Amino acid sequence: MKHYFKILCACLFTGSTFAQNIDVNQFTTPTNTGANMTLGINTDDLDDFIGATIGAFNSEGNCVGSEIIQDEFFSMAIWGNDTGTPELDGLLDNDVPVFAILTENGLVVSIAEIANYSGYVTNALVVSTEFSLAGCTSSEYLEFHTQGYTADVDNGSCESPTYSLDITSSMFTTVNNTGSNMNIGMNTPIINLFEGGFIGAFNSAGICVGLETIQDGFFTMALWGDDTSTDEIDGLLENEMPTFAILTTSDYVLAFESVPEFGGYLTNSFPTFTEINFDLTIYGCMDASYCNFNPDAEEDDGSCDGLPGCIDDHFVEFDSNASCQLEGACIQTWEALSNELSENLNNSEQEMYNLTDVYMALDSTFIALNNLYEILTDNYTSLSNNYDAMESEYLSEINNLQDSIANYSSPIAIDIVEGWNIIGFTLDEPQDAVATFDGIVEYILIVKNNNADVYWPDFGFNGIGDLIPGQGYQIKVTQAIDGFMYPDTNGQRIELSPTVPQWAIDMPAESHPNDTRTIVKIINLLGQEINLVDATKGSTLIHLYSDGTVEKKIH
Repeated sequence: MKHYFKILCACLFTGSTFAQNIDVNQFTTPTNTGANMTLGINTDDLDDFIGATIGAFNSEGNCVGSEIIQDEFFSMAIWGNDTGTPELDGLLDNDVPVFAILTENGLVVSIAEIANYSGYVTNALVVSTEFSLAGCTSSEYLEFHTQGYTADVDNGSCESPTYSLDITSSMFTTVNNTGSNMNIGMNTPIINLFEGGFIGAFNSAGICVGLETIQDGFFTMALWGDDTSTDEIDGLLENEMPTFAILTTSDYVLAFESVPEFGGYLTNSFPTFTEINFDLTIYGCMDASYCNFNPDAEEDDGSCDGLPGCIDDHFVEFDSNASCQLEGACIQTWEALSNELSENLNNSEQEMYNLTDVYMALDSTFIALNNLYEILTDNYTSLSNNYDAMESEYLSEINNLQDSIANYSSPIAIDIVEGWNIIGFTLDEPQDAVATFDGIVEYILIVKNNNADVYWPDFGFNGIGDLIPGQGYQIKVTQAIDGFMYPDTNGQRIELSPTVPQWAIDMPAESHPNDTRTIVKIINLLGQEINLVDATKGSTLIHLYSDGTVEKKIH
């Protein structure tokens, strides 16, 4: 298993490794040596790098040409060597420099070839209309998906293989709201490289139990548990390990696992992924004598099942117990056997009797099948009649339900108890969560919606936005509230500014935090969210947990 930092470094520095050792520091202002040539660039091959810098470098690694990439024809001067100085500060006649691009994010991309350019010639003017970029060209490797551009020439940078684990793009479907969930915080930069794609989680049956659009920076994904009120398994069981995968914007599926290993589904928990691993261990059946033998498996998972044999019932060797076809198992067809028997029967009266027996058996079979057909016909008629009766009954029930809906459209009073409650939003139109709960905000600790977004008054954070008609919400209050009725805010919105309440600032800080509790976010005393790894040593931080509790710690 590879450490996340190693993978991220490989992704970010692939360009500098394969650009003939060109690094960021070599992109300097070229020396005016008194002699140069002009390279005109008229191509759309560099459209993904507009605003970046293209540089040319001599054999000593000195920058001999530099220009900002533009969205149209532009030119760059390439400087020749100053023969009046002992050092090699430019290009010699016919020298071909190394070209590379420095992106605005500080990455170096190697250029493999520039068309129409064969070397340095003083005062020459050359126009190139085609650039070939070097990089990873195989979609089966992680570097292909993270380098940020499409490479034309493979430079050997493909190192980290990817796997789909039989997850396909069609499996990234809308998740079924089963009524129970947990949240996973995504706080790993390598996932952010796939911004705009999707991250999904799948149970053992291949059902999508978590789906979220990949965003820039920290974001969350809800995992849904199984609805125990239904017979089918439509979510995750307690402690079940889902399969995680990314669907890129180019429709590629990349499976991954968390580092350290994810502990499994647990309702209302909130772990955070800070590292992920694409270099997976492939589990499967490693015994070639079974149908589901996986030649790519690295570790046997005990899934071996199904014995191979002849599964084609056109052959005499047909085995009804076989689960898959065994090469060479099917030898003689029934047709061939019949021909052989016919030939033998022509030479033997006994064989003629055998054919008679076969005929009688077939006749009996026909009679039995005919009887079965009549039974099925009667069953079909009965089912059709039952369907008509059930349709009439369902239409009557629909009318009754519509009457009931009209009766329940009047305002509803809700008695809220101290602690956790699950309440429904009974109004007909969406409205701002902050404005809706403004009348009881002094008693509210936290509000959570079906998608596990939260409104946290103490910290000025509204991740829910609007309350949606018919949606259920979890609310935790400090005291009971009798007869609460949703007010009509007439479109009023209350904008919040992230703050840290004085009681959180006054909390005693633990000097040596050593817990592994689930964190929603970490903020400083100004209410700004920060990454723990970027925090200054000795700074005071506020840790917000998914159960509404808060801790103040010294980093």
